[in-house]
Amino acid sequence: MALSVGVRRLSRLPGRGERQVQLSFRGFTQKTRKIRCGPEAVFGELFRWPHYGKLVMGEMLSIKVYNCSKVFSNRLLGTLVLSLQHLMTSGRLILREALVDMNHRVTGIYIELDLRYQPPNGSAGTWVEEDFVYQMKDSSELIIRNPGFEELEAAEGPRASELDRRAATLGRKLAKGLETDEEEEDEEEDFYDVSEMEVSGIVFSPVKSRSRLCSARDLFATPTPQSFQVGINIIEAQKLVGVNINPFVVVKVGEEKRHTATQKSTNCPFYNEYFLFEFHEPRDILFHRLIEISVFHSKKIPFLGTCIGTFKMDVVTVYSQPDHRFFQKWAVISDPMDTRAGVKGFVKCNISVTARGEVVGSLPTSSSSQDEDIERNLLLPKRVPAERPWARVCIKLYRAEGLPSMSAGIMGGFSKIIGEKKVFIDPYVQVSFCGQQGETSVETNTTDPEWNEQISFIEMFPPLARKIKVQVLDDANVGDVAIATHYIDLQQISDSGRNGFNPTFGPAWVNLYGSPQNSALRDIHKDLNEGMGEGIFYRGRILMAITVEIFSSPSVAERKLGDKTKGALSKLKLKKKSKKSKEEAKELSQLQGEEAGGSQEAEQPGEVTVEVEELHPLPENALGRKEEFLLFAAFFEATMMDSSLSSKPVSFEVSIGNYGKAEEVVTKVWRKMEKGEVKEEKQPLLDPGSDGELDVEVLAPASAALNKSVTNSQRPEPMEYDRSYSCLPMMHEKPCVYVWSYWEDHTWRLCISNWIVKLAERLEQGLDDVEKLMRRPKAKAEERLREVLEEFVAGCRQYLLSTERKTMAHPNNLDRCRMKYLMRNIILYAKQGLRMRRRLTRANVKEKVKETRRVLTKLRFMAKEPQCTLPDVLIWMLSNNRRVAYARVPAQNILYSVVEEEKGKDCAKIQTVFMKVPRLHTGEIFAKLEVYMWLGVTKYAKNCLAELPEEFKYLSESGQEIAQLSAYSPPSRLSRDDFSYFQLRAHLYQARGILPADDNGLSDPFARVVFSTYCQTTRMLEETLSPMWNELLLFDQLIVDGKKEELKTETPIIIINLFSHNKFGSPEFLGHAFAVPQVKLVDEPYTKPALQFFDFYKGTKAVGELIATFELMELDYSGYLEPSVPEDVEPKEPDYLGDPHAGRFIIPEGIRPVLKEFRIEILFWGLRDLKRVNLFEVDQPQVIIECAGKKVESEVIVAYKENPNFTELVKYMDVDLPEQVYLHPPLSIFVVEKRAFGRTVLVGTHVVSDVMKFSPRELEEDPEDVPKAQKVSSQRLPSQTVVNIGPAAGDPGLSTHPLSLVKAPLKKIPINKLVKKEDGYEEEKPELEELDWWSKYYESLKELYNQTRSDEEDAENDDLNDTDGGNLNASSIDMEAEDEAVIEAEPARPKRKLIATLQIYNSELENEFDNFEDWLCIFPLHRGKANEDEDGNEDEHFVGKYKGSFYVYPTEEAGTEPRISEGIPRNRPIKVLVRVYIVKATNLSPADPNGKADPYVVVTVGQEQKDTKERYIPKQLNPVFGEVVELTVSFPKESELTVAIFDHDLVGSDDLIGETKIDLENRFYSKHRANCGVASQYDINGYNMWRDAFKPTQILDSLCKKNSLPAAEYRREEVKMDNKIFKVPPEAFPEEASVRNKGRVADENWSVDDEHKALYVLQHWEEMPGYGYKLVPEHVEIRSLYNPENPGLVQGSLHMWIDMFPNDVPAPPPVNIKPRLPVRLHRAEAA
Repeated sequence: MALSVGVRRLSRLPGRGERQVQLSFRGFTQKTRKIRCGPEAVFGELFRWPHYGKLVMGEMLSIKVYNCSKVFSNRLLGTLVLSLQHLMTSGRLILREALVDMNHRVTGIYIELDLRYQPPNGSAGTWVEEDFVYQMKDSSELIIRNPGFEELEAAEGPRASELDRRAATLGRKLAKGLETDEEEEDEEEDFYDVSEMEVSGIVFSPVKSRSRLCSARDLFATPTPQSFQVGINIIEAQKLVGVNINPFVVVKVGEEKRHTATQKSTNCPFYNEYFLFEFHEPRDILFHRLIEISVFHSKKIPFLGTCIGTFKMDVVTVYSQPDHRFFQKWAVISDPMDTRAGVKGFVKCNISVTARGEVVGSLPTSSSSQDEDIERNLLLPKRVPAERPWARVCIKLYRAEGLPSMSAGIMGGFSKIIGEKKVFIDPYVQVSFCGQQGETSVETNTTDPEWNEQISFIEMFPPLARKIKVQVLDDANVGDVAIATHYIDLQQISDSGRNGFNPTFGPAWVNLYGSPQNSALRDIHKDLNEGMGEGIFYRGRILMAITVEIFSSPSVAERKLGDKTKGALSKLKLKKKSKKSKEEAKELSQLQGEEAGGSQEAEQPGEVTVEVEELHPLPENALGRKEEFLLFAAFFEATMMDSSLSSKPVSFEVSIGNYGKAEEVVTKVWRKMEKGEVKEEKQPLLDPGSDGELDVEVLAPASAALNKSVTNSQRPEPMEYDRSYSCLPMMHEKPCVYVWSYWEDHTWRLCISNWIVKLAERLEQGLDDVEKLMRRPKAKAEERLREVLEEFVAGCRQYLLSTERKTMAHPNNLDRCRMKYLMRNIILYAKQGLRMRRRLTRANVKEKVKETRRVLTKLRFMAKEPQCTLPDVLIWMLSNNRRVAYARVPAQNILYSVVEEEKGKDCAKIQTVFMKVPRLHTGEIFAKLEVYMWLGVTKYAKNCLAELPEEFKYLSESGQEIAQLSAYSPPSRLSRDDFSYFQLRAHLYQARGILPADDNGLSDPFARVVFSTYCQTTRMLEETLSPMWNELLLFDQLIVDGKKEELKTETPIIIINLFSHNKFGSPEFLGHAFAVPQVKLVDEPYTKPALQFFDFYKGTKAVGELIATFELMELDYSGYLEPSVPEDVEPKEPDYLGDPHAGRFIIPEGIRPVLKEFRIEILFWGLRDLKRVNLFEVDQPQVIIECAGKKVESEVIVAYKENPNFTELVKYMDVDLPEQVYLHPPLSIFVVEKRAFGRTVLVGTHVVSDVMKFSPRELEEDPEDVPKAQKVSSQRLPSQTVVNIGPAAGDPGLSTHPLSLVKAPLKKIPINKLVKKEDGYEEEKPELEELDWWSKYYESLKELYNQTRSDEEDAENDDLNDTDGGNLNASSIDMEAEDEAVIEAEPARPKRKLIATLQIYNSELENEFDNFEDWLCIFPLHRGKANEDEDGNEDEHFVGKYKGSFYVYPTEEAGTEPRISEGIPRNRPIKVLVRVYIVKATNLSPADPNGKADPYVVVTVGQEQKDTKERYIPKQLNPVFGEVVELTVSFPKESELTVAIFDHDLVGSDDLIGETKIDLENRFYSKHRANCGVASQYDINGYNMWRDAFKPTQILDSLCKKNSLPAAEYRREEVKMDNKIFKVPPEAFPEEASVRNKGRVADENWSVDDEHKALYVLQHWEEMPGYGYKLVPEHVEIRSLYNPENPGLVQGSLHMWIDMFPNDVPAPPPVNIKPRLPVRLHRAEAA
């Protein structure tokens, strides 16, 4: 406590008025309350300025007295500036002084003050508040940062308006009659000004606690392992330093190491070797691994090279790149041994990290590799500067406390026999960062070690590793045991933005968590101590700090390094006494630059740079003194407990830190006591170092003895109705626990974080709403999103206004920087929010939701407070005194603050907590609790019960009612007698897309609905994946705890558990869904709820959805009899479902969807790829389609081998379905086979859950939903519509947004976008003879490459524009809101391209044209259970494909002809010529031990196979094939084409590298014309010769015929199609045409021009109103290759395309794509 001032009274004041005193000291202002009075004002208030550090000579305290006014600005009556010099010596002053006015004249006003000063070391004696003459109120909460303190008078002007505003607020309050005298909360309100919020007119939605749905990821106690591949392709190295070196590259990921071949005597070796590292481990563990790329110079002895230099980066940096990879970037190699030397060379590489099942788009190889700019393509994440200076990262470790005492191994057992309770540990800390590690010395025999050491690493800055790992270990003879591990994320403690800050941290306490066990043996949870998974027990805390100093020049670094080494050596001598010999060896070997293991490889020179040195200990109270905190929890219900608990007694333990842990402490305490007495005179009363659970008993016997952290045990009872779960009986009495604990009071950090958490929570709740609405057509999703964004922006504003005035006690550097960083980013996100709201339309809701989600992720990241001093609260469920399940509640969520927005989101609310079992991967819920929790400084303890419902009586431990609550006797139980009763109606309509549980690929599902202590079950439906229960579960006379008025927002949650019935054994769990009921209180009118969608989750995977709705109604008591359903509820008594005796109810009308007769037309096309069933091949399959209980059977295919197609194509059925299309039940497709003796066997099933996509569009949408463009064209259709098309589609034209030019004049715009190329430097036209197909291909690659580059730059510039300028403040949000003008710019006229290009698709062609399922859909069939494999590997269940389609429409619209068969081809066998063009493959997985492969291509279709084995390409992972394979295929028998790449081996069989499968049939029949792509230009000869069998005009004619349109009219420069005119721009014609045009030459050439015009129309066919769709252009598709042995992991990619021509059409000659031959040079040149 540095300075405290008691303001007693003012006297001799002029007139009457409201008086207020303001006191400022060191830039912090505090104010008294306002008093209306005459000449005398008695305040009697006490203010404290807690401060770190002594008073300095000449420090001043300034005091101002104001007359406050509602209307005018406050008038200054006088000031007094006191020098605190006397106070420093005397420690206390009581003054009565006169004030001075503005002109420094003495006024008559006197002020009486009582000042005290206590220097930091406590030498000024102690004092208690009672010394003050008046009973003072502590107002230190109200500190307000005063920027005006620095220049006293000058600041009066600008602040007057603020004072005005405050006065106005006060006036408003007075008008409402709120001004009371007793509570300081009122004064608090002045500063949290309400006026801003009122203006915006937004009422913030409450943040949910009780009804917060549990997200899937919260339930995982241990993260699940996944399969990852880290692929590293070392291409080449350049500019390596050294003379006559033989370089090879070593690649190390984690512990695995590989190396390239050695290249002889060169400084720029070329390798092109690809290394694949496979990992199967949890994400977090892999992400901390380092990737090291080192270049070695090979000596005579192999692999004992000298290291030239290394490059390090962690895996997470790669994973966070777009597409999870770096592509063709240069890694900067530098030598850690020699930081002065600078860059040692560059290595060009590709690095990618892929998780299993992720689709990887492949990137184009850059076209020009000769003059590549290394500096521009460095292997660094965005915004990391190219030149990275060296820096020293210092991790300062001061001390730790409360570490667990370990009883290690056999000795532990031995000591137990003797009676010694605990074996102390020998802790030391190991810090690893960027592949280097350092250790502190070992402190022996203590749980509260003091190290005071600093470990410093030399590393380039910014480092490319995100985490610093701090691990506390116990030094043992046999291998050290980790006590706990903590990771510090550099991203959280630094900001790389323009106005950012370098990593900085602390000094602050870091809390450690790990396993509950204390011995090293038998500890099943010990990997938790290694930092894997979330810790489940508090294991002490450690005081540390991190600083970074950046060396400006290399020489500085060198000099400092020199001194450091000496320091470290002297350190060794110093520490010999306490270190064991092993440790010495370690230190020595580190100094000599060997690995700690002492192996002789010259591999890790980096160790040289780790030093350990002494530090001065932090002064006492450096972090403020400890405050007493009270943690209070009341358990309202514990239900859905696993039945495994049976009848053993269950209790709950709540602990924070080591306080509240149930352990035997007795013997220890007495020993401590004697020691304590000896030390008494030396130690201050509250010794900050002694904070184990034991010491608490000694230090504060008063409170610690009062702790009650474990509830009394109760026996679980089975839940009502359905007894499959158990619950604890807590109906009448709710057990409470309370724990006092002592921590430094840094709660203001968490308060700020809580603001942001609440912003994020509201945003997330809103987005969830929007997503629910998006599932239903016609719902108002867009309007809801608009509201959500408005609320978000208003929340940001409110945050900014409040934090400007927030004070920080004992802030460290990180706090100050973080404060600015938060301000800046909140402003940024608010601007983004406004921008999104402005650009929001009906059509782009989906993508705006995605953008908002991105902002949400950033907010969530920002809200994490890195220096969270309060440990998490752990709730353990004890069964028979054994720990069975736990929940971890972050302290900040339940932290109390006077300010509403700063309160934890669950503070003093009943929240739902899910308990989980340690070490479980499954993510099932073990139990569900409803707990009321409160955590706060004891001085606010009276608020801890304020929010509880009124009807509770407080009982003490003995069962008496507590009349007077004091802070030190919270209740032990809450009891209640009067209840309000509720009825819950759960309307379960149907579930869809659930997991198959039985071997036949179906399930027998039923649902258990759990609410409070009740559980009911629906009926079980057999053999279905889309059960239609249509059932109402009625829960009557429920008791729901909590305040009635809050039930609306804080509704208890309902859990729906889905099971599949097993005839033998227990039912199988299929997933759970969470729902919140709609609440109706007695006095509210009744409205019928609407059905909603809820997702089922199992683990983190979504497994189906539920359509249901839930309502909770308060029952009416007014009839004196049984409580009854209120009058207006419809229906009061529900109807029975089927047999009344079964007691099941049906969903009432009005909630149950209205049914209407729909016709489902089914197109049966054929079956493909059917696998064997029970070892027999399928020969006579049949398809059965089932929907809503009705079935249609196809004919039986007589001989599947001969002709797998159906002959009778169309059937239909009429079914009663709900009117709303989105409620349509799924269609089930069953494929069965008729076997001998009339048996049928199930081959496979498929469930079509999205039936909406097969109904005509107008059923789903109002006409107003149709996007604007189509609307325009459909309205004005008099004679013609003229659509002017700007630049041709191929040309990006002016892709920069015109507005961005105006806004950001400094932005880099690629020159060619703006400047029309002048004729002066136009590219010369290439000679036609020189061009071949490859010219076209490379030109296209170049275009694609430039396009991706400029897109990246645009995205980057957008981000930069946001952060431009350091002067971001709240007003810049308003500027953003007004900034709406857009300036249109004239696009430059594009020219015809010199070289025709083709379209390169970065993935499979099917992805671009949704699988070519425009009229024929492919339904994969599966059989058997869904397996537990998290990676979603379903291949073993795949049994074939069914091809067909559906059309669903109301029966009343049905005509005589089926609609589905319009315009489909005849279903008969047809022969087709297929040409497969294989251009090249890239990034193949190496198949040979040398890291290379010898690839060749195999093309298979049906029985036919062709390969290029004799032309295999040796030792290449990026082979250029240039092969054309021709096959004749007959549909429908052979419809799937497989292109495989094999590795040629001289000995043994060849290995498959990877393959890709293509469905030819759908391509061939698709309306997108995928059989031969439409070229970009029409040429009759040369490299770009027209390669289709039909000319453009013929294709256009056939399109017209097919769509029954009139033929095209060709005019000059335009084409008329039906009612639409296509304006053909001049660049669509070759230059000869325009010359001819001018000369008006003979007529026969016009027909050629018609081809160009027709081609132009074909390229823009999607713009044809009503009939348009995109036609496939001439293209190369890049397909991913997969290997069935490693499912889901990409093995490389293949550039290829396919042309198909029916046999009755003469096919044009194939395109020649043979690779170009190298041109022979003379010897001299070659050398």
